Amino acid sequence: MITYTEDFGWWGPKGEWVSHHDPYLGPEEYSYCTAYERLLKCGRDNYVFFHTTKTDPVTRHQKRFITAYFVIKAVGPGKQIVPKYGITKAAKHAENRANHYVIVGDKRSRKLKEPGLRFDRPLAKKLVFDPPKRIRFGITNKHGDRLSELQCIASATRNIRILTDEDVDNLRHEINRLGL
Repeated sequence: MITYTEDFGWWGPKGEWVSHHDPYLGPEEYSYCTAYERLLKCGRDNYVFFHTTKTDPVTRHQKRFITAYFVIKAVGPGKQIVPKYGITKAAKHAENRANHYVIVGDKRSRKLKEPGLRFDRPLAKKLVFDPPKRIRFGITNKHGDRLSELQCIASATRNIRILTDEDVDNLRHEINRLGL
């Protein structure tokens, strides 16, 4: 399970804003790049789910949504994966960066219908992760402030989390049940 920011980018060498869409979920390519070496533990045919914070179209409040998933076709260092699979979109930059890894999704990968699968407390409570460490709610930060549901989920999934087979089945069931 990987968190991402939809409007990510950086200032280029000429002072221009370089927009970066990662993961890339296009018809011709499914790719994602990260510096987390932990990604290499995910092998071929495993599922990777992507989630982000969005404005809920009904309530107009910020919520977390699972927006896409990849079925992994390949994963490895960008300098090997980018040329081998002809990556031309978001993960292309990983070809020239040390310690950047790329996932390539196969044709079973897909972007969910907008806004995606709501990643809320009931769904989060179904996930176990590997190693087992459930998302905790009602926690406080170092200043003693109680974290919201959204903050608890974001905090617990900020780094890449490995899903169990049961977690994948639960997520796929919910996606299919809702027709996403």
